[in-house]
Amino acid sequence: MTLNFIKSETIDNVLLLTMHHPETRNAIGLDMLREIELELDRFETNPKLRTLVLTGSDPSFCSGANVRNMGEDNQNAEPDPLPDDRSPWDVLNEAWDIQELQNKRPRDSIEGVRYLPLRLHNLQKPSIAAVNGSAIGLGMGIALSCDIRIASEKAIFSEMFVRRGLIPADGSCWQLPRMIGLGNTLLLQYTGDILDAAKAEKLGIINKIASHNNLMEDTLELASTIGKGATYSMSLIKRLVHKSLQVDFEESLKLAGPAQELARRSQDHKEGVNAFIEKRKPKFSGR
Repeated sequence: MTLNFIKSETIDNVLLLTMHHPETRNAIGLDMLREIELELDRFETNPKLRTLVLTGSDPSFCSGANVRNMGEDNQNAEPDPLPDDRSPWDVLNEAWDIQELQNKRPRDSIEGVRYLPLRLHNLQKPSIAAVNGSAIGLGMGIALSCDIRIASEKAIFSEMFVRRGLIPADGSCWQLPRMIGLGNTLLLQYTGDILDAAKAEKLGIINKIASHNNLMEDTLELASTIGKGATYSMSLIKRLVHKSLQVDFEESLKLAGPAQELARRSQDHKEGVNAFIEKRKPKFSGR
């Protein structure tokens, strides 16, 4: 398949995907989403691909959803004024009740480009966002949905939605409070303020800052190192960590039992033990 909105490269065991639509600073639309999803399908089903790196073409990581499409949607939409006899929360609760009755699959109820953060969140292989420039709105949500974030010194981040009269519908209402706390989250989402890389690192939004010239080299080195590791165990770790966010300590320990039993059955566990006994570096297969 010809890729028109992204670039795809395989570097050893790493799949490098680059969002590439310079005229919109890599704004994501449905065409780009389809190309990314096809490559993620390939990534998940190919055992030789062990780690994902997601980045953008300079000078932007991703400028968010395609605003031009939003303008077209607004022009074509029938007027539907909000009720003024009920509070925003009352109206929202009514909308949630209707959604609950529809009982749709996640893929159907999370429309359009908003599905990409969930797809990245649910990947069963390690993922790294190499944030080379601006990560704005949905672009920030996409970066947050990767397991690890390394940012260029030129990177900036913003929960820009409120400045368009919108809400962060990209998953960051779930992600950010767990990373930076409730007050910091609401401050960023109420203001849409822009964070530079240093502030993002201080808050815990990114794991590391790299010089712009070394960003890809540093990221690919880490991705390759992770990809050579026990990625079957990493998949179990990711699932356990996600589940543990929703339960207490005792329940997390209970959930860890079956996960450890699966890890013990893996080829990677056997290889890790043998390598230790034989005093050599392990050669993990991800199985």
